[in-house]
Amino acid sequence: AIARELSKTTASVLLLEGADDVTQGATKGNSGIVHAGYDDKPGSVRAKFCWPGNQMFPQLDAELHFGFEKCGSLVVARGKDDEKILNELMERGRENGVKNLRIVQRTELREMEPFINEDATCALFSPDAGNIIPYEYAIALCENA
Repeated sequence: AIARELSKTTASVLLLEGADDVTQGATKGNSGIVHAGYDDKPGSVRAKFCWPGNQMFPQLDAELHFGFEKCGSLVVARGKDDEKILNELMERGRENGVKNLRIVQRTELREMEPFINEDATCALFSPDAGNIIPYEYAIALCENA
């Protein structure tokens, strides 16, 4: 990603890979989840960059075609104790500048996910969360650099 950004300047860029492929190392252990930033500790470096980074993915995918899917995420509560945690995550998200977060109640949750566990009472919904195939993403960035 850094090599790609530097290649947009007048800098001369050389990318060296220590393994036999750019998809090795950290990339092969990446889950591919594009987090929205509601779980990060407010004030942390990760909290500062997670939401802005999330918002970059649609444009990056339009340019590089690596298969970003904006599918949203649900953190599901199964009772009052879990609901308290959802409210804490919602507040963290607000502190971190995350937009579009909301708590969906049982009826709407069942409309979204008809086969969800009967014990589910509500969920924190983040429509901006998504996923990628980490290998495709790493290759696309390197090819474009």
